[in-house]
Amino acid sequence: MTLNIATIVSSFAALNISGVKICDTDHIPVQVTDRDCPILFPEPLGFVTDFTVVRDSWGSPSVAKKTATYTLHYTFCYMPVGAARELERYGDMVETAFAILDAVILNEDLAGALEFDPAGAMEFGPVPDPAGNLFLGCRFAFLVTEFIN
Repeated sequence: MTLNIATIVSSFAALNISGVKICDTDHIPVQVTDRDCPILFPEPLGFVTDFTVVRDSWGSPSVAKKTATYTLHYTFCYMPVGAARELERYGDMVETAFAILDAVILNEDLAGALEFDPAGAMEFGPVPDPAGNLFLGCRFAFLVTEFIN
């Protein structure tokens, strides 16, 4: 058995969160527009971090049981900074961000992952899209655990 990162990311992108577009790694926007928002996409710089593999049993590398853990980083753009009175909509942005967390925490069918959990504190405030434009939003980190073999 191999790592399931592509399956895990595709399953995550298929989650249904009201009004939020979730991108797979092959649909990361080059630039986000107001019409794209709210949008959640894999962070192009540092998407996968903290990768570790622990051997759980004896045997040759192809048959030994192993546990892989890593962190996936996503950027959530709710609305462009300066497009309107974004601080008046800050509460709506926080509610939408927590709807994303609820969907992840309550999801039992994220294909390929043993666990897919929020990891650490989120950074709320201005976040850049891949082109460097600022959006009111936050960054998410998700800790993934999967078994190999």
